[in-house]
Amino acid sequence: MRGRYKNLFKRIIICVFLIIAVLASSFSVSAASSETFTRVDVPGDTTEIRLSREMYSASSELTSATFGISDPFDGITDIFCNSSGDTYLLCGDESRLWQFNSDYTKCNEIKIINSDGNEENFKGAKGIFCDDNNLLYIADTENQRILITDSKGNVKKILQAPTSELIPDDFLYQPSSVAKDGQGFLYVLSLGCYYGALIYNPQYEFMGFYGSNTVESSALDTLSFLWNKLTSNDEKKSASVKKLPYSFADLCFDPEDFMVTCTGSLSSSVYGNQNVGQIKKISPSGDNILMKRNLKGDFESSSGVDFLEKEKPEGAKVQEIVSVAVSEDNYIFALDKGNGYIYIYDPQCNLLSAFGGGYSGGNRVGVFKTPVALTLNNDSIIVADNEKRSITIFKSTEYGKLIRQAENLFIKGDYLEAKGLWNKVLKMNRNCQLAYRGLSMAYYSEGDYQKALKAAKKALDYSVYDLAWREIVTQYLADNFIAIFIVLILFIGAIVALLLFLKRKNIKLVKNPKTKLYLRVCVHPFDSFEQLKYKKLGSYKIAIAITVLFYIASVLNVIASGFLYSNTLLRNYNALFTLASSVGLLMLWSVCNWLICTMFNGKGTFKDVYVSTCYAISPWVVFLFVKVILSQFLPLSSSGIVTGFQNAVLIFTFFLLCVALIKIHEYDFFKVLITSVVVILMMILVVFVILMCAILIVQFGSFIVSIYEEVVHR
Repeated sequence: MRGRYKNLFKRIIICVFLIIAVLASSFSVSAASSETFTRVDVPGDTTEIRLSREMYSASSELTSATFGISDPFDGITDIFCNSSGDTYLLCGDESRLWQFNSDYTKCNEIKIINSDGNEENFKGAKGIFCDDNNLLYIADTENQRILITDSKGNVKKILQAPTSELIPDDFLYQPSSVAKDGQGFLYVLSLGCYYGALIYNPQYEFMGFYGSNTVESSALDTLSFLWNKLTSNDEKKSASVKKLPYSFADLCFDPEDFMVTCTGSLSSSVYGNQNVGQIKKISPSGDNILMKRNLKGDFESSSGVDFLEKEKPEGAKVQEIVSVAVSEDNYIFALDKGNGYIYIYDPQCNLLSAFGGGYSGGNRVGVFKTPVALTLNNDSIIVADNEKRSITIFKSTEYGKLIRQAENLFIKGDYLEAKGLWNKVLKMNRNCQLAYRGLSMAYYSEGDYQKALKAAKKALDYSVYDLAWREIVTQYLADNFIAIFIVLILFIGAIVALLLFLKRKNIKLVKNPKTKLYLRVCVHPFDSFEQLKYKKLGSYKIAIAITVLFYIASVLNVIASGFLYSNTLLRNYNALFTLASSVGLLMLWSVCNWLICTMFNGKGTFKDVYVSTCYAISPWVVFLFVKVILSQFLPLSSSGIVTGFQNAVLIFTFFLLCVALIKIHEYDFFKVLITSVVVILMMILVVFVILMCAILIVQFGSFIVSIYEEVVHR
């Protein structure tokens, strides 16, 4: 017996040590890893943040001490890696430039020497670039010039502020970023310049400006502009603030020599709204050609895409993309300085991964304190951090290589070849929505439409789902056309025979006069509403039944519509909101219409208004049920028919409502329109008052709770 307990005790001790070892190992991994997430599309035209497997992992963090250098890397402003793998770290605030070899085993300082043999001072420089000829371009911001040197730091040319008729009189030349395309043209960004990038030809002659952001105007801005034009005076003009477009924060070139730009976040009131379009790809004509593939399979400009987070974690800073780079396979890498995130986007603006972080400290390897720039070295990402005085090297993981390989095949249209890769991706990360999208196209290409439906639903890819569903419906109709046709003929024949039989025998299915009146409303509206008013044939029971059906139909339209016509995330759905937007509006309309029309000599009672309104909206209630049924099998190509039918039903419902108000209030058509406008205004006022009362009640409740807590704690 003692031996048994002794063995049991040993097993418990071993288990405890194993648990501690596992926890310790997991802690050590998490301590060296960064936050990794991605965004997935969800119903409701929005996205959700989900944890993701790492595409890149931090392999090392290099400081001056790593190379035995006594001086720290102070004042880091930019970093760049050339085609040979050499990396240049610009410490512009200290007027120093460091060079690393391709495997980051050596580091040496490059002294910038002018033609007189003296060392140049480029303190305040913010940008560095190295071309294929190993010429270095330093954006010497505070000295308002571009220094062009050889690989050893000998100055070959200095580009001062250009003189041209294209340059505005108040232009301040402060170069902050510089890049060169494959044709030898030099592009320079200047701080605060909203005209775009300055272009120099291969002979370094100024040619003009290229690309720029624009201020997005709303309808309110247009009305404000017209009003200012009509009411402007000298005093008002002097006090007015003009909206200006954002200036670019960084630029680079993709493999096809298109300029890719990023726009930092500015909070000044003179700038327009910049919640979208932070990354753009500029064509030779100056247009943004970076496109985003939406859920319906169409493409939209990235000017309308939000590349940052809509909801920031507690303690996060202002989001600001300050650096951008493009890989050889056209993937875009962007650095958010505020929160330290590195974003990876595919050529269709799909977020593959976001990682890094450090807004709460940045003391671990792979997270940051004040990241200022990133650059690419083949499959590696190098990020420079000013506050940590270091550079961090991220290496591509097996998962990262796999998803990029699969995505490249997908973009090329090699869906079947990418199928096996997508399955491997899903084994590593079940949350990868792009993998389900790739598999849905692969299954569709194979003709396995049922699997394509399932994968497309997980990917929330309406376009592929629609294609597969149409094939299934078409095949079903082709296989069962004769049976469907016979059933349809028999059904129509049965209906006709029943009607003839009832007419011949003079059988009345509906004998209640109030019910008969309701059924005649859509066919004879003028006569029906007149009888409802003067013969008192309106029924509260029927009206309440219609109200209940209206609510049920509204709920089903949201939660039970087919996948192609559904746009609601069920776990976020609130049936009370539907109740307020259906039954609540119906009752509010009835009450307000009765009150307002009473003041305008309307003859209708509340019962008349409520019952006639319910009768008038009956076609719309029926349509909602029909729409739910049709959405179960109609493809998206038929959405135009559904929309047209819906508009026709709305017009007919509006017609019935007008007839009802004309008859019960004894108004003409124009008086109905005028009173309806007043009723709608009153409804808005009532809703506003209700919201204000609700806010006051909540605040008063919080006040009472705070007083109670103070009394209890004391």
